[in-house]
Amino acid sequence: MSLLSEEFRKIVMKDKDLRMSVEAKCDIGYSSGYLAFDFLNGYMIHVNNNEKNIHQKYYCIGFMDGSFNSIIGKTGCGKSTFALQTAANIVRPFQTSCIFEDSIEGGMNWTRREVLSGFNEDELKQRFIVRNTGVNAENFYKRIKMIHDIKIRDKDKYMYDTGNLDNFGNPLWAFEPTVYILDSVAMLYPENMAEEDELQGSMAVSGSVKVVSQMVSAIIPMLKAANIIVFAINHIKDDIQTGPFVKKPDVQYLKVGERLPKGKAVTYLSNNIIRLDTGVKLKPEEKFHISGSIVDVSTVKSRSSAANKSVSLVFNQYTGFDPVLSMFVYLQNNGRVNGAGVGLYLDEYKDYKFSMGNLLQKMENPEFAEIFNKVAFDQLSKSMVDPYDSSKKEFTRQSTNSILNMMKPINY
Repeated sequence: MSLLSEEFRKIVMKDKDLRMSVEAKCDIGYSSGYLAFDFLNGYMIHVNNNEKNIHQKYYCIGFMDGSFNSIIGKTGCGKSTFALQTAANIVRPFQTSCIFEDSIEGGMNWTRREVLSGFNEDELKQRFIVRNTGVNAENFYKRIKMIHDIKIRDKDKYMYDTGNLDNFGNPLWAFEPTVYILDSVAMLYPENMAEEDELQGSMAVSGSVKVVSQMVSAIIPMLKAANIIVFAINHIKDDIQTGPFVKKPDVQYLKVGERLPKGKAVTYLSNNIIRLDTGVKLKPEEKFHISGSIVDVSTVKSRSSAANKSVSLVFNQYTGFDPVLSMFVYLQNNGRVNGAGVGLYLDEYKDYKFSMGNLLQKMENPEFAEIFNKVAFDQLSKSMVDPYDSSKKEFTRQSTNSILNMMKPINY
């Protein structure tokens, strides 16, 4: 052991300021509910402790604890829906977890929240704290700080045993996650501008960008400390340019002719930038027999995995993103679906045929669901690139919803 590190730790442990002794902890991943995306944005955690003879690895997938995530895209691609469904899937297993939503644009009503979240009326009251008026950069910051202070002050009430070990073989404890949805960054202004309607002129615009940038910079440490996961929705807008030369976008994940409001700081400080793009339209008389679209979800920036990767999710305009149909598209894109029409089947399972239109009904059959989930998890596990150890393990699982319980540590 390093003499300096040992002496330093002894001294800071006596300091009354807990911030002096805290050290970086192992990431904790929370599933969005869309496992193809989760594995895309995840990685493998390796646990090694020679003294305790612990050598294992496990999946850390989805959105990491205490992260700031930008969800970007053009109008109508499902940004708010993706954020809300993901938020509900994150908080659902935890007793103290809830969702704060600043719906500045007012685009989400309570009926829509109930349908997308899967919570009943009583759960909605307990799980959601929503504002759609009076939102500004300053009081957004104050609310984040308030949540942080409440959890830190009574940490024993809000902490839980994750059931996993950290990289060094120690039990991994964390605050139960809180999710905060900001919809949207483009509509977030400083208090004085919101009150006085001073929204014109380049000075006002630059002042707004500066205040929002300072606010985001200030909340980042609090998010990690108290496990507050932020989904900040931002709109990709057209960049109208004049002159003979076309200027390239300032950020690499935008295309020529696109821009994002509120400057570079929000994107620079984001742990993840998730881009949604609407693809093929879906009609009730075709394919899955729903109205909606195939939406490409890309990790254009990721601090937990490689960037510039994408998966396709099925968006139902009435019920939101569908995890089963999205998994089917993922398997189809990876060559695990054979046959055609009403004679589709997975891998070699020819006795269990289905069509796109009756897949959801077929999933009610336990035998079919077991096969579907087995093939799905096999493909997901193969997609996980592990730089530490490239060996692959095969798993089985019983249902789409239980896949997370199947991802137990692998001893090696």
